[in-house]
Amino acid sequence: MKPLTRYWFGDVALARPYLLVRFVLTTLAFDCWLNLMAHGAKYGVGGFNVAHFPFFGDFIPGAPFYLGVLAFTSVLALSQALYRPHRIALALVAMGYTLGWTCSLLDSVPYHYLISLYLGCFVFFPMLSARAAFSRSERAPRGSAWAYVLFCVTTAIVYFYVAAWDAAAGEPYWLPMLCSGAYLVASMQDRSDSNVVPIMMPFLGVAPIAFHWLTPTENWFPIYMIGIAVLVFAPTRSIHAAGRTLTFPARSWLQDQSEAGIDERASQVFYASLFGLVTAPVVSVFVDLPGVKTGCALTAIAMLFVIGRQLYLTPKRRPLWRVASLFAGCLALFVTVTTSNARFDYYRAAAVDAGLRGDQDAAALMREKADQYRR
Repeated sequence: MKPLTRYWFGDVALARPYLLVRFVLTTLAFDCWLNLMAHGAKYGVGGFNVAHFPFFGDFIPGAPFYLGVLAFTSVLALSQALYRPHRIALALVAMGYTLGWTCSLLDSVPYHYLISLYLGCFVFFPMLSARAAFSRSERAPRGSAWAYVLFCVTTAIVYFYVAAWDAAAGEPYWLPMLCSGAYLVASMQDRSDSNVVPIMMPFLGVAPIAFHWLTPTENWFPIYMIGIAVLVFAPTRSIHAAGRTLTFPARSWLQDQSEAGIDERASQVFYASLFGLVTAPVVSVFVDLPGVKTGCALTAIAMLFVIGRQLYLTPKRRPLWRVASLFAGCLALFVTVTTSNARFDYYRAAAVDAGLRGDQDAAALMREKADQYRR
C-alpha cells in the first residue's frame, strides 16, 4: 500500500497545477468565443434536438440558452485564470461547460468530455496564490496534489483507449500507447531522487506533442493537449523559472496582504465590489449575440456568491481583485467577439439554416446581420 500512497500523495512541483489550471481555463474561454458560439445558430430551430443522454430527451435548448451557457462558462473561467481560483467557481465552470455539450448533439466536438473531466479535476487542485507556487529562490516549492496525479492518470487512460481503438482498426497504436505510459510516470518526476528521471521526462513529453502535431484537426484539441504536455513534462527548474516570470506582476503588485481580519475600509470595498459586479455585464450588451447578456449577468451573480464570504473576513482588497478579474473576462469577451469573425460565422450559419428551411425572411435578416459583421 505504501508505494500506491506515495504515487497518489507524493510531492509535485506546485508550479505545474498552478499553470495547468490557468492554461486550460484561458484556452477554454477563447475556444468558446472563437469556435463554439457559431454552433449556437442551429439550436432550437424547428423544435429539433438530439441530446447526449436520455434525460435531456424532451429538452430543446435554443440559441439564447446555448450562448448564455457559453458566455457564463467562458467569462467565469477566464476570471478564475486571472486571479486565485475558487473551488465554487471552478465547480460552476465544470457544470456550465458540461451542460453546454450534454444537452445537444448539435455541437458534437469529440474532446468535450475530456475537458469536462479536466475541469472536474481542477475543483480539487490546490488553490494556490502566485507567491505559494513560485518562491523567490531557484528552488521550486513542492507539495502533495492528488488531483494533479488524477489529472495525469485520466489523460493516460484516454490515450490508452485511443491506442485500443487504433489497434482494433488495424492502425499503428504504439505512439498513443507511449503517451499513456508517459503520463502515468509524469507525476513522479518532481519527487524522484534519481537524476535519470528528470532527464527522461522531456523526451517522454515529445510523444504527446508529436501525436497531436502529426494528427491535426480543425478544432483546438491539439492546442489543449500540446500545451498540457509542455507543462506536465517540462523540467522542474524550467517551469518554475517560466512561472516566476509570468507571475511577476501578481507576486509584486496584485497579491493581497497576508494579514487577515476585518478591513477598516470594508464598507468601501463592499460597495465598490457590488458596483463592479452590477456594471461588469454591461459590456456584454454590445456583443449583439442572443443570450450573452444573460450569461454574463449570471456570471456576475455567481461571482457575488463566490466573494460573499470574503467581503469582510479576508485580507484587504481581495473582493476588488475578484471583481477586476470579472471585468477583465467581460472585456475580453467583448474584444474577442468584436474583433474576430465570431458574429459573422454565427449569423451566416443562421442564414444558411433559415434558407434551407424555406424561411426567406429570416434568412434575409440573418444575411444582413452577417454582412454587418463581415471582416
